[in-house]
Amino acid sequence: MISTQTRPGFAQALRVFRQAAHTVPAYAKFLCDNGIDADAVRTPADFAEVPPVTKDNYIRAYPPHELITGGVITGAGTWSSSSGSSGAPTFWARDELSHEHGVDLHARILRGFLASTAPTLVVVGFSMGDWIGGTYTFRSVADLHRRDLRVSVATPGMDIDLIRADIAALGPYYRQIVLAGYPPFVRDVLDRAPAAVLDQDIKVLMAGEAISEPWRDNLLSLLGKPDRPEDTCLIYGAADAGMFGHETVSSITTRRLAQHDSTFRDALFGADPVLPTFVEYDPAYRYVETDDHGRLLCTVANAMPLVRYRINDVGSVHTSAEVGQALRAAGHRTQIRTTTPTAGFIALRGRPDVAVSFYSVKFPPETVRAALTDPRLGGELTGKFVLDKDLDPTGSDRLRLLVEQRPGRTRDEVFAEKVGAVFVDTLTEASREYRDLRSRIGTRAEPLVEIRPFGSTEFRYGIKHDGRISGA
Repeated sequence: MISTQTRPGFAQALRVFRQAAHTVPAYAKFLCDNGIDADAVRTPADFAEVPPVTKDNYIRAYPPHELITGGVITGAGTWSSSSGSSGAPTFWARDELSHEHGVDLHARILRGFLASTAPTLVVVGFSMGDWIGGTYTFRSVADLHRRDLRVSVATPGMDIDLIRADIAALGPYYRQIVLAGYPPFVRDVLDRAPAAVLDQDIKVLMAGEAISEPWRDNLLSLLGKPDRPEDTCLIYGAADAGMFGHETVSSITTRRLAQHDSTFRDALFGADPVLPTFVEYDPAYRYVETDDHGRLLCTVANAMPLVRYRINDVGSVHTSAEVGQALRAAGHRTQIRTTTPTAGFIALRGRPDVAVSFYSVKFPPETVRAALTDPRLGGELTGKFVLDKDLDPTGSDRLRLLVEQRPGRTRDEVFAEKVGAVFVDTLTEASREYRDLRSRIGTRAEPLVEIRPFGSTEFRYGIKHDGRISGA
């Protein structure tokens, strides 16, 4: 754990806090209601006593204009939205400062892909709707012409045929292609793609959900690059605050060493058998802390400043020195290099309020549980479930839903289909993102349902059963 007395980025976080306290109407009210004197907050220890803000106690508690600096709605340059489990959108404002951060962070990623010397076409395969992925990536990359990067951008969105056509037609005029998209969608694009696509030098930029190292290896084999994990990069980001962090050569190397060295993995990440996502972050842009429950808190300057915002992701924060020390203690000579002297790392373990993420669509446990207790299923199920991701017979990512029968019940494949239909109905009603996903990929958005007898071992791993994430 990083000492609060020496944490990089605190001076910037304090400036964001004080500006928000004096210029953001909602935050001034929030501090007053919680008995906080902003001028008395001077040290990291003082700052750690400031109550975190959340969607419920802050973002949804005030009208949008009061969350913006100056209380003026036009302080928002760009709006993005997320709907969560309720289907009601939560809106997030960004301004030019947020855009400049996005440009800089994408420049770091593309320099890691050697775009400083290689003419590069970035093909954006994220959704181009009001979700953040597509528009954020497009605007950031398009503005890189002001930098020393030789990049162009195309925006086919989530259209597999159009992405392949763009790469086949434009790719030969560039040295390399960077394909950006959600992990399972990227695989869809590359799986069984024609030679006109796969014969080019393709690198991959991903966001929206976790991947495992075996999944990365499988992707690299599709690209014909089994020994080049550095040609992939996973972003950790959200509509709330844009990009939090991204993979680098050092973060990927560290994670892959942990995959095969349990002693090193336990020393750095703890005894959890599932490897966390591991990304570099810049504390000058995102000041990140953890609360007593291991949930990440971030402070971000933006049109809608966020101070100690709890996004509900669980993880830990590490300095580069801590990572290097853990490597040396385990006998590894790998050197840790970061893009800035003060950059650190975030180990992201996921969200306790999300059972699994698929094509960046989040499936909250309570929504899945509501489907399994729907009256149409006649009380035949206990409500326990395991929702994860698997590969179908063609090698594509699919949702997999295991459910448990009540004692003495026997159900067949027809009932499994009924469970799947109710699941789809419930999620379609609850989530705009899921509705959009179904319109794009059709039946592949539906889960493969497997029914297990009461007492099966899959459901014995905890008293409170909230589903689990198995990784991509």
